[in-house]
Amino acid sequence: MVTGICGITNLHSAWDTCLVLRAVGEDVNEAATELMKTITPARIEGWNHSEPKDWANESFAIAEQAQTKYCIRQGASCDQPAGKVTIDAAYVVTNAPIIREQLQKAGVRLAHMLDAALGK
Repeated sequence: MVTGICGITNLHSAWDTCLVLRAVGEDVNEAATELMKTITPARIEGWNHSEPKDWANESFAIAEQAQTKYCIRQGASCDQPAGKVTIDAAYVVTNAPIIREQLQKAGVRLAHMLDAALGK
């Protein structure tokens, strides 16, 4: 169960919508401009030398981090923590850098895939 500022009871939904909006704002153009400011050529190079399975593993590693409160490793499975996860301002501040970087990676990787598909 999720409680707090997102008004959503599902942690997955909170990460897909509410936390993204809180991390980058609702103005898409402004968010894109801000995110692009800190994408360096070195970061682009590093992010483009991976495969979709690596991206999934990166996301899983984020889910396992204690600060996300997303899952607790139980052997081979990842179980959601018992009890409530409260999404408050501190939770947003702690996880906003992760959200911003994941959005940056997604944009860079999508651009790379489109360039490859279009022969650029």
